[in-house]
Amino acid sequence: MAKKWGTSVPRSSRNQQGSNPLDNGAIPADARAFSVTNRSVLAIAVPMTLAYLTTPLLGLVDTAVVGQFGDAALLGGLAAGALAFDVVFTTFNFLRSGTTGLVAQAFGRGDALEEQAVFWRAVLIAVVAGVVLAALSPLIAVGAQWFMDAGPRVSEAMGVYVRIRLLAAPFSLINYAVLGYVLGRGEGGLGLVLQLVLNGINIALCFLLGLELGWGVSGVAWATATGEFLAMLLGLAIVVRRFRSSPPLPRHRLLDMGAFRHMLSLNRDIMIRSFSLLAAFALFTRQGAEFGTVTLAANAVLMNFFLVAGYFLDGFATAAEQLAGRAIGARAAQPFRQAVRLTLFWGFGLAGGATLVLLLAGANLVAVVTTSQEVR
Repeated sequence: MAKKWGTSVPRSSRNQQGSNPLDNGAIPADARAFSVTNRSVLAIAVPMTLAYLTTPLLGLVDTAVVGQFGDAALLGGLAAGALAFDVVFTTFNFLRSGTTGLVAQAFGRGDALEEQAVFWRAVLIAVVAGVVLAALSPLIAVGAQWFMDAGPRVSEAMGVYVRIRLLAAPFSLINYAVLGYVLGRGEGGLGLVLQLVLNGINIALCFLLGLELGWGVSGVAWATATGEFLAMLLGLAIVVRRFRSSPPLPRHRLLDMGAFRHMLSLNRDIMIRSFSLLAAFALFTRQGAEFGTVTLAANAVLMNFFLVAGYFLDGFATAAEQLAGRAIGARAAQPFRQAVRLTLFWGFGLAGGATLVLLLAGANLVAVVTTSQEVR
């Protein structure tokens, strides 16, 4: 059983685990025992479902704000720009999901120092990747315009959106790491608060800059960038304050190359999966653009509904990541199997419910998002 359920702990971490729990930030073994029930799944999934729903809600608000200008080209440019941004950033989603899994494993075996180390390794990767993306934003915008091959006005709006959003790349990726750490410890309520702050600021500024001040697409982009920065400050403040009450993290443990390789190997597979999925969405949007601006705008509205349904299920994916990772860290086979069973059950149930809502109320939802009769 130990061999089957053993976790890939970096060698430096294993060497530091001695008989004294204070040597490695561990907690007593009996505190690590746990069981997986519907209640424990829902305790993580429900707040994170609400949190994740704020992300596509932000997309709907962005679309609705720009849609009030009655210009299909602006709406199409926003959709194409948001998709180009999502293709780039969803590729780095491993900074959230990978961090969640690794922190959950460390939490399961009671290794508080490794929880800290995983978080700061993710932050280091986020800073480096974010600075590179911000520096390459003009090239990424041009590449996105070439790939979409849309009309001149659509391409112009898309370029403005991508360039502004990528300036906040370091902040966005650090937010991924913060959320991954929080969720790895099973703190769905705190994750909900962080997401509400992030997207709440985004939505408020979107109305102010995009609609009230008339900045349009650029206002929507600046609203999102500002929200990412403020949410990063709040998230780091919460996590760093928590670390002050923990044992100090040795530098050699943070910079353990074996641990970095382990994180990157895990994240590689997540990155490939995420990129493949978003590439399919990008191809779909590009094909829609070839049918004209109105088709592109209509597909953008429908894609937002599809993403809402997907994010609706992500709360249970997060529950699976945390509970399964914790079970692996604790070398507990039964909680692992139960986590898989229960999250699958709830996921299929909610997928069916979302399908019914879209089938019965789809036309009314489209009318809420856009005033353009052609797009409707």
